[in-house]
Parts: sequence; structure tokens; C-alpha cells
Amino acid sequence: MDNPFECITTDFRLRHKRDVEELQGDPKKASSCNAYSWIKKRLITAELAGNAENILEVGCGWGRNLACLPAAVGIDICLPFLRTARNYVSNELVLGTAYSLPFKDGAFLLVVMTEVIEHLEEPNRALREIKRVLSDEGRLLLSTPNKALSRFVRTPGHVHEMSYRELVACLVRHGFTVLARKGSTIPYPPSFSRLAWFDDKWFFFWPWKLLNSVLGVFGFLKWDIILLAEVNEIETPAQAAQGADVAFRAHE
Repeated sequence: MDNPFECITTDFRLRHKRDVEELQGDPKKASSCNAYSWIKKRLITAELAGNAENILEVGCGWGRNLACLPAAVGIDICLPFLRTARNYVSNELVLGTAYSLPFKDGAFLLVVMTEVIEHLEEPNRALREIKRVLSDEGRLLLSTPNKALSRFVRTPGHVHEMSYRELVACLVRHGFTVLARKGSTIPYPPSFSRLAWFDDKWFFFWPWKLLNSVLGVFGFLKWDIILLAEVNEIETPAQAAQGADVAFRAHE
């Protein structure tokens, strides 16, 4: 996708049906694989967020997750996306970067970062900032494509993709303990590829959903890794060894 703003109109509205569908929380109302998968991620995000009220979403984009996190503050570096989000959600929105979050130390109980870390040139720097703005009992809810599958697809804008072990190791090195692991759906035609034509065609979408219900029980076949982790200031020898064993090396 050459134009990152292709999905929004000049008056900051969502251009595509699939994107509008992603704002609602019922996968039965999805008419494409893309929308279905994002709705599934939204539902998992809401489930893992629980009753947390003091939430920051880093890289909130045009508000996919904010629609299910009414108490969250959204921050994004892209002003056009924030202006689009303003047309769909009522959350507080902030223009800023993950590398220098404009919030006090320990300001949040939960930070959400969905499909963002793989786009960052300096993911370690962003994780340090996230940990800084989390309280001592804070949690991080993070999702990213699973490199075991995504490595077969060249995705524009993806700088660092990680496997499950690499992602866990990265979080451990930054002082987090992983509490839960989830996954979204099996792979679907990327919106930037020629196969995207199949995405909303009933003869592809419905068999894909059936296949997802059958193969979705196998975590290694799910396109996205979704992890919930908590701040852990005390690193055990086992955690340190795990981090050293499969350390994720960012270009910093």
C-alpha cells in the first residue's frame, strides 16, 4: 500500500466498509476476513483489558481499539488518523510519539499497543517509555504479527517482526512478566496484496471462517501474537537467561 492514508477520505472519514465494520464488536456482522480478524482482536483486547480504567493506547490510529476502550487516552504520531478517530470515538486524543510519551511517570495502569511495534525503528526505546508511564502494578497489552507466518509475506512498513519467543524475550529484558497469550485468526489476504480481491467475496470469506474455527485451535497458525504482561522490577535468573537466550536486537 503506497499511500498510508488511502483508507481515509479528504474529510477524515473511513473510506472502506471493512474499516467501518471493525469499529463494531460483533464478528457476525463482518463481511470480510480483514474485518473479522480485527474484530476478533478487538474482543480479545477488551477481554484482557478487563475493568482497567486508566488506559493509554500507543499508536491508536483512527480508533479501532478505542471504540472498545472508552476510558482510554489515545496517542498517535499521525494527525490525519487522529482527525479521523475524532469522527468515530469520544476518547481523549494526543498527537505524539511512542519514543517520548508526554505523560508523567506511573501515570497509567494499562498500556495497549496493537500492531505497532513491528513498525518501529527503535522498539526498545518505545518499550522503555511505556514502562516509564506504567504504575508499579501496571500492565502492557501488546499484539504483533507472528514472524513464523508473517515472514512469508512482505508487509510495507514492517521493520521488526518477531516470533513468540523473541517477543517474550524482549519483554522480559525490559522488566515485564507475561501473564497471558492469545492469538487472533489464521492468515487472511493482506489489504495491500493482489489477493485482497478475495477478502470480502462470500465464496472465500465463509470457507475461511470455517477453516479458522477448525485450525484456530492451533496457536502457531494464528497470524497475530497477543500478550498481556505486567511490570516486574525483580528479574529472576531464569528470566534473565530466557532473555539472553533469544534476545531481540533492535537497531538502536
